[in-house]
Amino acid sequence: MINMQIRLIAVMGVVLLMIGCGSLGSRTTPAPVEEAGKADNPEQRITVAPIPATRISPPKIALVAPPQSGSALANLRLSALQQMRAGKYTGAAATLERALRIAPRDAIIWQQLAVVRLRQQKWRLALNMAAKSNALAGDKRPVRQNNWRIMAEAYRALGNTAKANDAMQRAR
Repeated sequence: MINMQIRLIAVMGVVLLMIGCGSLGSRTTPAPVEEAGKADNPEQRITVAPIPATRISPPKIALVAPPQSGSALANLRLSALQQMRAGKYTGAAATLERALRIAPRDAIIWQQLAVVRLRQQKWRLALNMAAKSNALAGDKRPVRQNNWRIMAEAYRALGNTAKANDAMQRAR
């Protein structure tokens, strides 16, 4: 009898521990992507809506669409874009951070996260994310140009006009 009670307490303890860690909690999957067919063209650009009610007018920053629809990484990227368009920047950041766990050297994901941080008015984080994306972009000129635009906007918001102008020059 006592042995049975000890086992029951041990099992309940393990179950509570697993629930607390999230291993038994409900798992969420990214929302279905309606625009998956449009993402097949790697040359297609997706423009993110400007920052609402800021003291400066933000540039339109284009993001390169994921090259393969259907993969987990592409679904996460598209889900993050949908969240950004809906103004759900915290959710978009979480989705992109999840994508970075899959592909930590993906310059596009770092760039998307930089745009999210820009929209959240987290200027320094936006600078860091865009710089990281530039470091990983290699010879991808459109990616690097967008990163410089992001950095220019962040510098402008921080009041550093000289660095903002320099970043815009590099974007060209």
